[in-house]
Amino acid sequence: MLSTWTFMKRFARSPAAIGSIVPSSRFLVTRMLESVDWQATDHIVELGAGTGVITAAIDAQRKPGSTFISFERDDDMRHELNARFPDVHTHHDAFLLPDVLTKHDLNSVDCVISGLPFANFDNQQRHALFSDIHAALRPGGVFIAFQYTRLLQPYFLSVYGRYECKRVLINIPPALVYFCTKQ
Repeated sequence: MLSTWTFMKRFARSPAAIGSIVPSSRFLVTRMLESVDWQATDHIVELGAGTGVITAAIDAQRKPGSTFISFERDDDMRHELNARFPDVHTHHDAFLLPDVLTKHDLNSVDCVISGLPFANFDNQQRHALFSDIHAALRPGGVFIAFQYTRLLQPYFLSVYGRYECKRVLINIPPALVYFCTKQ
């Protein structure tokens, strides 16, 4: 498994792509997944899987027969994810979300869970990805994302109408977890 040290080196080399100096804490992972109704969730997408901390928790909680698609841009991390989670469909580029869903014969998904550093994307990239996420969710589907700033709150409010935000202080750095439901 890729170590925290390896993760830190990846961050030093490309902070905009990695977004954090260390993997997510177990407290952040728990907070992100605590409100997912796993028995009603058939199709899950994870964006920005990193070393697989959140991936492992999703894989352990999802129901048998569910579809789990995960995206990770870093080649070494993605290859490690493939080895550790053979039943998870891993892909390289979250910006290809609509194409990947078509490839898996999915019109919509129940849940999108993101660890992507949206604040590091330019406005065009962020808008395109947010549009794709919203379009991919079924009505009642949930988008869960952690961020380190409140920069995205106006977006969540304008697209989802309302959202819930919870702080996770025991994480480096402390994080905000946003829970949005598609109306």
